[in-house]
Amino acid sequence: MANLVRRWRGPLVGGVAIWLLSFPLFMWHPAAASHPVYAEGVAVAMADAADHRLVRQLERDRVVAAQAAAARAAAEALAVAASQAAADAPTATAVLPAPAAARPVAATPAVRANTIVIPRLGLVQPVGWYTDCLGQAAVPHWGAWRWSCAGSNNIYVMAHNPGTFTPILGLRAGDIVKYGDPSGRIHTYRVSYTTIVSNTQMWPLGATPASSLTLQTCWTWDGSRDFIVRALEI
Repeated sequence: MANLVRRWRGPLVGGVAIWLLSFPLFMWHPAAASHPVYAEGVAVAMADAADHRLVRQLERDRVVAAQAAAARAAAEALAVAASQAAADAPTATAVLPAPAAARPVAATPAVRANTIVIPRLGLVQPVGWYTDCLGQAAVPHWGAWRWSCAGSNNIYVMAHNPGTFTPILGLRAGDIVKYGDPSGRIHTYRVSYTTIVSNTQMWPLGATPASSLTLQTCWTWDGSRDFIVRALEI
């Protein structure tokens, strides 16, 4: 027993000594975050951070203000330059176009004795006399000729195509034809119709119930068919 006590006395005493030395460590606790010294340090750090953010914000505001001022200055300079250029530019004088000259109105051809006038075609043609009632004499190639043997109320005028009467192929119903008779009296006719007949048909030469004007020209090259215009006096 004595040997057992001596064997464990050393370790037991050492353990008690270690426990006694460690006791203050078990009883010590770090200062809480709410300790006045710690709180003061945190407050100082937060204040420094806020001051730093404020400085950066002020710097950004200063840069933005400087850029805006530069933009305003540039705009004002451009406006002044444009105003100066406008003041220096010569004043343009508006040139109004000259009024269009009135188109001259074509005068109506005068109608004289023994003359046919067709205003729409611009035809003015003196008329001679053809007196061969048998129709054996050749009709002159140029000029228009009134056949003296036509029936009553029928002024019959003929001319060649190609030649003097080629334009009358363009006549149509409603066109106006004027004729000055040998006394100088002017007769006005309106085209009633046009037709094509054989040169053996004689009815175009006959009398008419109303005052009429008949125009004749060749329709075929050999003269076997004729183009006839019948117009009534108005």
